[in-house]
Amino acid sequence: MNNKADKPLVSIIIPTYKGSTTLARAIMSCLGQSYMPTEIIIVDDNDPKSTERYKTESIVKNYENLGNVIYIKHSKNRNGSAARNTGF
Repeated sequence: MNNKADKPLVSIIIPTYKGSTTLARAIMSCLGQSYMPTEIIIVDDNDPKSTERYKTESIVKNYENLGNVIYIKHSKNRNGSAARNTGF
């Protein structure tokens, strides 16, 4: 196992609800890991009409060109365990 192709993919799930203030730091922490390949799955559990949804969308836009960041939005607030299950 000497190169990326030999290693299994690791999925990192970040459920977020009213967490826009720490989301960028969480994403950067994931991107800073030495293990590759990884995919980062962000599950937005904020209400679609809330300012938190808008803030979260704005943050995720900064990372969408990386190719390993997946952004999933719930149609309504469902709770943390539902967000984790969606990511899984």
